[in-house]
Amino acid sequence: MAPSRRELIRSLASAYLVGAAGSLAASGCRDTRRDDIPGVVTLEFYNYATPEFLALYNEKIIPRFEKLNPGIRIRMNASLGDAGYDAKLLTLIAGKMAPDLFHVTQQNFPFYAAKDILMPVDDFLKRDSELSPDAFYSQVTEGMKYKGSLLGLPSDFSTIVMLYNRDLFDRYGVRPPADDWTWDDYLQTSQALTHDTDKDGHPDVYGTMISGTYNRWPSWVWMNDGDLFTPDMSRSLMDEPAAIEGITYYANLALKEHVSPTAAQSMGQDFQDFFTSGMTAMIADSRFAYKRFLRKRKLPFRWALAPMPRGKRQATTFIWGGNCILKSTRHPEESWKFLKFLSGPEGAAISREAGNALPAYRPAAEEEIRKPLDPTVPPTDHLFLDAVSYGRTAPFPPQYAEYNQAMTVLQDAFLGLRPMEDACKEFAAEVNGLLNAGVF
Repeated sequence: MAPSRRELIRSLASAYLVGAAGSLAASGCRDTRRDDIPGVVTLEFYNYATPEFLALYNEKIIPRFEKLNPGIRIRMNASLGDAGYDAKLLTLIAGKMAPDLFHVTQQNFPFYAAKDILMPVDDFLKRDSELSPDAFYSQVTEGMKYKGSLLGLPSDFSTIVMLYNRDLFDRYGVRPPADDWTWDDYLQTSQALTHDTDKDGHPDVYGTMISGTYNRWPSWVWMNDGDLFTPDMSRSLMDEPAAIEGITYYANLALKEHVSPTAAQSMGQDFQDFFTSGMTAMIADSRFAYKRFLRKRKLPFRWALAPMPRGKRQATTFIWGGNCILKSTRHPEESWKFLKFLSGPEGAAISREAGNALPAYRPAAEEEIRKPLDPTVPPTDHLFLDAVSYGRTAPFPPQYAEYNQAMTVLQDAFLGLRPMEDACKEFAAEVNGLLNAGVF
């Protein structure tokens, strides 16, 4: 069977990334540029090109750093869009125009870590008198380690908790979620909140809304005592009964229990759209949602937070971002100063002001929960930090394009096109084949 257009695009993109990474390794990825101000070290920092990010760095973070460090100038470089972020970065590196530092997420960090082009920062951190490893949550810094070395510092993060519409709970006489609520409680609550208000045979209000994205569904596997991989990531465990049962329960909220809209019923709207419109009572989301729900618009209803429901154990996922130094930099000490600024107390204070989830710097995150800069945050805001103790980052293999392609069968199962058990077994077989072949 000929590959689909999507498969072809992914295949070409993956080949490009691998090829570009090979080129940069062969070239030594030395930066051929020169500092353009005599007596001043110029560092290039590569980041995402959203207007929000550019304003934060160009108007606040960079001017503040340069004021405190007059001998260092930061030159901002940005992607042409999120989709082209890695392609542009690899082109810059292969063309010997590498930045000194760049921003990473949990998705693309493993790719760069595996290529041995990132500078370990363990020694910088050990001899730094102002910053210590304990200043960050270990669950996040562990995500930035590769083969035992810390290859960057986290800048911001969030766990995933449950957001719920208090007005809908009151309208239908449903009690808010308890701190120790279970999967059974979650289903019963969702059923009590699902209503066909116009009597056309289809719900107009759903109790919840699931998401098949990779930063959501793994928590339901973990809550059922399953796992995605063995601890050393040498084998996929998604064909094990615990994993299959966990993800099947989650998918069935839409496919069998009908307390969540299916992909077809959502008509292209995401779970945040459904929540803001009052069409779903509960969604699992991160603190990044505050930017939309508190800053960009005021929701026309009262809402609050609850912990994720407990299965056989409690679990949730992490979302995080951080920054890395490339080994090719001609200015490692200056790069460390900027990296430390981005993740330390100064950068964390600016990140708090911008409302950018939670700072990875522990004291700032705890201060934000105790005394939030935005007085309109829900009173149960502390649940995001409470979830740190049981949160995990979904594992991302270095060659994520191939891994993401393998997940297509799971997405088909979320759509109801095939049984989830069959999809999990096929997914595990494909992933294990890639592992055995040394692809990742």
